[in-house]
Amino acid sequence: MPIDFGIDRVSTARLTGRRPEPGDLGAYVRMFTDPRVSEDVWPEHLRTADLAESNLKASIAHWERWGFGPWTVLRDGVPIGYDGIRYAEVDGRPVVELLWFLDPDHWGQGYATEMGREAVRVAFEVLELDELMAQTVEVNRASRSVMEKLGMTHTGDAIHAGLPHVVYALGR
Repeated sequence: MPIDFGIDRVSTARLTGRRPEPGDLGAYVRMFTDPRVSEDVWPEHLRTADLAESNLKASIAHWERWGFGPWTVLRDGVPIGYDGIRYAEVDGRPVVELLWFLDPDHWGQGYATEMGREAVRVAFEVLELDELMAQTVEVNRASRSVMEKLGMTHTGDAIHAGLPHVVYALGR
């Protein structure tokens, strides 16, 4: 039984993050399969409805096992993405990864950074973790900007999902 950290629901000035639930599938599929996502940033073969469902199920299972994970991000009660932390592997080593993905309708509004700050707060103040990692493809300037706004620094490169990625880290 995982510890209840009391972080099933968090809020920022404009957003709410809550534990993902099966009913989020439609929103996840809509976001994953949106044709506005650049092929260079996230190739279409990795953005299928089946992979959206797999991602959602993995997030739910992570919460059930560990008592934390990526939240479904809500704006005015409507799911617009996910953001949070999870156990992962980066370049063959176990890490706690900070990750996010937002519906393209909500890009450029600072939401990823806003929820990212809340995820960093929870990671260091509630979960008392020592380090967070994040990764993205090199050309994803928007995600790299979020990482830098959160105080993360570029620490190296890795292959993830068969693609070259840049890796960023942040210590407590």
